[in-house]
Amino acid sequence: MNDLEFLNGLLASNPSLRFSGLVEKSGHLCASVFRQGLNERLKGRNPEISYTQSAYIVELRKIFESELGNLHSVIYVYDKVIMFSIPIKNHIVVISTDRNIDINSVFEQVQSFIKNSESELDIQLDVKNISQDKKESVRNLYDSGISEEMIAEQVDLNLATVKNLVKFIATKTD
Repeated sequence: MNDLEFLNGLLASNPSLRFSGLVEKSGHLCASVFRQGLNERLKGRNPEISYTQSAYIVELRKIFESELGNLHSVIYVYDKVIMFSIPIKNHIVVISTDRNIDINSVFEQVQSFIKNSESELDIQLDVKNISQDKKESVRNLYDSGISEEMIAEQVDLNLATVKNLVKFIATKTD
């Protein structure tokens, strides 16, 4: 199951879900699905800021796992929506729901879907989702001998994404 099939299945699992997305640890949105007919709540750069914040907070909260156990989610409750950030593999599933839900019920349903789908989920880099500018930056930095770790920091991508992109670039030029 690819990332879009996973996100569509997640969105279909509950009619109160407005949005589902898959975010890298860097905060980069890899893939997303909106429920048709609904308006986006966040405009401009705000969605990007929200994804980055969610990724940062999830990673920051993982510091306490040795003392508190595994982190299952971070939940934001606003007047208009409820947003969930749920770690999965090396990514974060981000969903938003209508405000008038039973948080525990929806969370359990989402967790169940994720648990049942996680083993089938194949999160691969879809290089079509990476802008041409970022691809060229990665290529130039890689060609100049800069480490993949430094490239990831420079272009604001997850290290795994940079490694996959470098592999793609290398096979494309061979």
